[in-house]
Amino acid sequence: MKLLRIAGLCVTILLALGMPAGSAAKSSVAYHWPIKPFDRQHPIRGAFGDPRTLSPDQDFGVTGPGSSGKYSFHTGVDIVAKPGTPVYPVVSGRVRLARADEIIVDTGGGHSFQYWHLRRNVRLGQSVVVDRTVLGWIQHPADHVHLTENDGYGAQNPLAPGHLEPYRDNTKPRVIALDFDDGRSPQLTTGGLLSRHDHLAIAAVDEPAMRVPGPFADLPQTPALVEWRLLSGRTWSAWHIAADFRRSEPSPFHFWTVYAPGTYQNVPVFNRELYQGIAGQYLFRIALDPSRLSPGRYELQARAADVRGNSSTTTWPLEVGLR
Repeated sequence: MKLLRIAGLCVTILLALGMPAGSAAKSSVAYHWPIKPFDRQHPIRGAFGDPRTLSPDQDFGVTGPGSSGKYSFHTGVDIVAKPGTPVYPVVSGRVRLARADEIIVDTGGGHSFQYWHLRRNVRLGQSVVVDRTVLGWIQHPADHVHLTENDGYGAQNPLAPGHLEPYRDNTKPRVIALDFDDGRSPQLTTGGLLSRHDHLAIAAVDEPAMRVPGPFADLPQTPALVEWRLLSGRTWSAWHIAADFRRSEPSPFHFWTVYAPGTYQNVPVFNRELYQGIAGQYLFRIALDPSRLSPGRYELQARAADVRGNSSTTTWPLEVGLR
């Protein structure tokens, strides 16, 4: 904490002298939480990489590349707090964008931080100081601040080691089931006869690191890493990555190459109705083509992990038929 405050003070001095703060602000020193107490972990109800789905014209559960709606990766973390809670910059810098409920602070070296769902308290071009400047206040009904960390290459995972601290997580992500048909209404299973025309996906979830209050209590998040491998005879294949949000995430254009049809977010919108308290469904595509497998018995093993190394593994029996 002392190092963080000293770093913030140095940036303040640089800004006061009219000098760029980039050299000080782009340090890889971990930053703390944007709400008080700064040095204590707070509940997170939306994880980096979570699917963000809006399907107002579709029946419940119908999502996919051919479906109308908006689909993207969650680019940050949603930190829960009561309305009216003041939000502070996690790194000192200068306000690059200040509009209705979105604020972007440039912190030098190509880095910036984005804060959403605030009643704004800063103006464009203003210098802001870690721990001191109130960027704004959390609004209802959002009841959280969305924090995105960007470098020159895109959004970074704030929960990765060396970023948002302190952060502890002792929960284990879980692999739930398989989806064989890659259709608009997934049929989850725990193995079985695999058609040579099936397209496989893995259903997996992670639990929040600490209990989330309010309407998002007990709702799952996506694992940071989903991998799979195949046992043929007595030989396991190498591990293949289905999704990896540990540090960064793909472009939104690749949403449906990571997620499979039937994926939707927590508290989804279908048929212009908000489904309060409904858990999301997270289906991760795996690049396994059954038509290239010889008939016989196999085992598919899937592993889900978070940014702190907690993981679990599940194995399912598969059988490829003659047709």
